[in-house]
Amino acid sequence: MIDILINYLILFALEIWSLFIQTAPFLLLGMLFSGLIYIFVDNKLILKHIGSKSISSIFKSTILGIPIPLCSCGVIPVAATLRDSGASKGSTVSFLVSTPQTGIDSIFLTYGMLGPIFALFRPLAAFISGLFSGLVINSFDDESHHHSSNSNQKIKNEQSIIERFKLGFKYGFITLPADIVTPLITGLAISAVIAIFVPPNFIAQYFAFNSYFMFILMLIVSLPIYVCATASIPIAVALLGKGVSAGAVFVFLMVGPATNASSIAVVKSILGKKTMYLYLFLIAFTAIFFGIILDYFLVIELPLSMTHAHIHDEMNFISIFLTIVFILILINAYVHKLGRNTQPDIKKVSKTKHYKEKLSIMVSGITCSHCKESIENGLDSFNEIKSTTINQQTGQVIILGENLKKNLIENKIRNLGFTID
Repeated sequence: MIDILINYLILFALEIWSLFIQTAPFLLLGMLFSGLIYIFVDNKLILKHIGSKSISSIFKSTILGIPIPLCSCGVIPVAATLRDSGASKGSTVSFLVSTPQTGIDSIFLTYGMLGPIFALFRPLAAFISGLFSGLVINSFDDESHHHSSNSNQKIKNEQSIIERFKLGFKYGFITLPADIVTPLITGLAISAVIAIFVPPNFIAQYFAFNSYFMFILMLIVSLPIYVCATASIPIAVALLGKGVSAGAVFVFLMVGPATNASSIAVVKSILGKKTMYLYLFLIAFTAIFFGIILDYFLVIELPLSMTHAHIHDEMNFISIFLTIVFILILINAYVHKLGRNTQPDIKKVSKTKHYKEKLSIMVSGITCSHCKESIENGLDSFNEIKSTTINQQTGQVIILGENLKKNLIENKIRNLGFTID
């Protein structure tokens, strides 16, 4: 019994190492480009161009959302900020649909693990589904225009190009990995378990009697679970290797990152029940539509990396070096995440200790750096607030200032898509 367990652990470790070898170069490249996007794409640019209820606004919202590496939890506070800043329901939904399906990091990894057709088809489907969903929402929406809350977000001081590149490097190789490290490792582990314990072609042999059955099954499984665009790729590779059709796998790749149980509840809160149902229907409809196209009109040749037969050929110095660098980045990201979650901002507290009032609010739904940043930016609109410190792990938000209005502050946080405990 112990020998069998040890053998399985060895197989699991080898499978995980194999997956790291395959993913490391593409994720490192994706992290680099994500950092560059963080430098050169200003959030105010997004807010400026998607406020009106028009086709061009929806188009811009969809285009801007595709390269940004936001998952289904991280996209919610950003979308809520867009909505609060004047974006129409259609523009907000197009951003919600297109953004979590793909990002610059997941595009590179998709190319490396699933091949060029998937790498091109995935952002194309994100664009078309986002555009279509936004147009449908606006056609059913009787709202003439959503007026901005006119929040006066504090303008950051202009920074030198060197400082901006430092910020981009920090985001690409520290902040972003800290946000995805847990779901990514989970996705790799699930992929390894599927590869080890599910016999080859098992799914194709017993469940492929009706391809639409697999589509519906993938849809049902994907809607409530949380999996980011990057973490979904290793799982998709394992499913393809076990006989699931490319179209059914694409349903998982599209719906899994775009929805989860908590994000659905928040969509209902910020956009209304009718829009939430339309949002879910449009995601399901477009996912199955693109899955059918992929199965019937495109021939997918699985990359050689999926067979793991050439793993020894890849074990050269460069691949091993990149894998070690990638693992070190993930370890550092996890340590950074723990520190970010548990340590208060001592500098902020010490600088603002002379302010008269302190307000502590417990908030649910702070799952990543984008959630934290959304709350900070949202509370910047209050001139009375001088400092905001957020513990991401516990959800505690500590606010320092003068003449603090608790009800208004809590309503602002709720409008961003979070829950006050």
